[in-house]
Amino acid sequence: MFAIFRKEITGFFSNLTGYIVIIVFLLINSLFMWVLPGEWNILDSGYAGLDTLFLLSPWIFLFLVPAVTMKMIAEEKRLGTMELLYSKPVTERGIVYGKYLAAVALVLLALVPGVLYYISVHLLGETPGNLDKGGTIGAFIGLFFLAAVYASAGLFASSLTENQVVAFIIAALISLFLFMGFDAFAYLPGLRNIDEFVIGLGINEHYKSMSRGVIDIRDIAYFVAVVILFNEATRIVLLSRNHEKRNWFRFGLTVAAVIIAAVAVSFLRLRADLTEDRRYTLSEPTRKVLSEIKNDIFVQVYLDGEMPIPFKRLKRSVSEMLDEFRIFSGRKVDYDFINPSESNDPEKRDALYQSLLEKGLNPVNIQDSDQEGGSSQKIIFPGMIVNYNGIEVPVNFLKNNPTMTAEENLLHSAEGLEYELIQPMATLSSDTIYKVAFIEGHDEIPETGVADIIYHMARFFTVDRGVIGGTPGILDRYSAIVIAGPQKEFSESDKFVLDQYIMNGGKVLWLLEEVNVYADSLVMGETAAIYRPLNLEDQIFRYGVRVNPQIVQDVECARIRLILSSGGVRQQPVSVPWLYYPLLTPYPDHPVTRNINRVKGEFSNYIDTVGLDGNIRKSILLSTSGLSRTLSPPFFISLREAEMVPEEGSFNRSGLPVAVLLEGVFPSAFRNRPTENLVNEPGIRVREESVPTKMIVVADGDIIRNEVRRSGTVETPLPLGQDRYTLEMFGNRDFILNCLNYLVDDHGIMELRSRELKLRLLDGNEVKNRRMFWQTVNIAGPVVLVLVAGFLFGWRRRIKYSKSL
Repeated sequence: MFAIFRKEITGFFSNLTGYIVIIVFLLINSLFMWVLPGEWNILDSGYAGLDTLFLLSPWIFLFLVPAVTMKMIAEEKRLGTMELLYSKPVTERGIVYGKYLAAVALVLLALVPGVLYYISVHLLGETPGNLDKGGTIGAFIGLFFLAAVYASAGLFASSLTENQVVAFIIAALISLFLFMGFDAFAYLPGLRNIDEFVIGLGINEHYKSMSRGVIDIRDIAYFVAVVILFNEATRIVLLSRNHEKRNWFRFGLTVAAVIIAAVAVSFLRLRADLTEDRRYTLSEPTRKVLSEIKNDIFVQVYLDGEMPIPFKRLKRSVSEMLDEFRIFSGRKVDYDFINPSESNDPEKRDALYQSLLEKGLNPVNIQDSDQEGGSSQKIIFPGMIVNYNGIEVPVNFLKNNPTMTAEENLLHSAEGLEYELIQPMATLSSDTIYKVAFIEGHDEIPETGVADIIYHMARFFTVDRGVIGGTPGILDRYSAIVIAGPQKEFSESDKFVLDQYIMNGGKVLWLLEEVNVYADSLVMGETAAIYRPLNLEDQIFRYGVRVNPQIVQDVECARIRLILSSGGVRQQPVSVPWLYYPLLTPYPDHPVTRNINRVKGEFSNYIDTVGLDGNIRKSILLSTSGLSRTLSPPFFISLREAEMVPEEGSFNRSGLPVAVLLEGVFPSAFRNRPTENLVNEPGIRVREESVPTKMIVVADGDIIRNEVRRSGTVETPLPLGQDRYTLEMFGNRDFILNCLNYLVDDHGIMELRSRELKLRLLDGNEVKNRRMFWQTVNIAGPVVLVLVAGFLFGWRRRIKYSKSL
């Protein structure tokens, strides 16, 4: 067998045709990867990776592998040298596998000059070497198995004929059918019930996973089984000259054994994600949710059609993640990609746009630039609609933080995909519907002021509003409660009910202010800031925090519109910084606040953490910038302050906490206090220590308040966190939703928001300034390597045979 292997290798490189085949293969790859504009071009993509190579290879192998295998048996038949092989001390199996291993080795040798692609991307990285080495190795393993299957199919085709051209065509058609044919057949009407099985018979389903660096034993078993079947089929063709029935019987046994082994392996779940950041490894909470889905979930993803390359990468990430969901849900999750701009009819297209807007998907208007300096405007909807039992939930993928670059925003969108995809599925498929209550009775923010957040909370919770009324146990049916900007003091009986609710595991989102500012009076030019206690100070102090009765000013602040005057002449409205509206910085490493925009505060207070109770873990979620200060009431606030330039030297406070998460076991605020006069119902047991629970304290009630546009008697709530003049979206809505989801999260799904992916970019300056150099290296370099290797091979043969003479 080794002699046959060596003979095939030597024969291939002794012929000019072999070098031409490899050079053409490398040139096709190089042109697509480095020269031709579009999504395949590595330099245009801006990302450090060899994804293009692994996406192109199944198609380019349709030329390379049949060209390598077409003469291996067909030429032997044509020349009559097969009989010579039969006469040698080697079996038909030795002949087949010797030639097969030679074919695989030749394909792999054709890939060796492509190491220049790897070196180039390695050096071109924004940080040299920042490409995913583990994922690349895994993808090359997938490429090896792909070549192995194509080679076995090509060898089988070569055994069927004496004509090399016919063998080439048959091999290409077989390989194409293996790669695409089963996918196409699966959609035939009569096969809809077994479409998943039919798709699994094709190469694409298995190579797709391996090409991104995920090695699954079921995929390996598939490739090995296909290789064995084709090689044994080739052997039976060679044995057919003997016309012995036992050969066919043995072949049938071999086929049956291979199929049985492959089916047995398909029940195993051995899988290795070789990517460095384990981007294709689903978390345990996600797997648990997917395994418990009872009915089918269908996802419509509106991210298709012509888009800039970064959005195509986002589309690929969504597709890959949904593929994982489909596998782990037992095929209960299915999806389809839709191009919302596909229709040429403007009316139909606009009607679909409007429908998607009404369903909750946010459009993005992007400017797509070309290499000639031209540009065009496109509208895309980077989001999806999740449908479960007729209930639809919108999901927007794109994170749009104005303080970050487009690449960082898209990376953060990819980081949060698992959470964004599994969260609605967990909510829709769960048998438990969480209830959340907004507390009333203390002059909290009215319903119109929290209408937007209630609307979006309805995707996850049943939302109620009501008063406590000093009734013990009235809150027990709620998973969490929200106390949103109360203005009046809490009675001791209400405080006791809240305390015991917490002691029994209840979760609370406190949004409190100790300083009252009559913002409506600012239209007259001036208002007052007055200390206003809520009688909650002692209670939350026992839980571990204190809301300080001081107002924060921050140089990093939102803007308001004012009509200024100069020399008695009124000017047009202008946008000016308003120090009382701080733009609060989210803590970047906590799942509640990771990858959200800055949160807009209004007349915020700040928080001190108190006590050394080891049973309570405290995490800061929102804080001021490095240039902030505090003002103590009472004092007046005038709009004239907006015209003044702040003295940065006086803003000497940094990172003042405005939102704090508390988790653990809390002491009762009523421990060692008589409670007989607070409990009207006999037999109620007072807990003095809580079960493990959590709460979030925010020193600004306005963070949850949406603005309201009034037209006569009609009040229209505006989106929470949206600036009504610039339409910029701050992170208020995401922050509140994340707070509530974190408080009631029993699956651990919120932890997925802590996932971090590395941003692997090319060095933009190097690409721009030396583009021609890198194109030349990667076009000419592989060809030169092949020519040098051919020269050395020929020189060695001449030396060898000259000595023998």
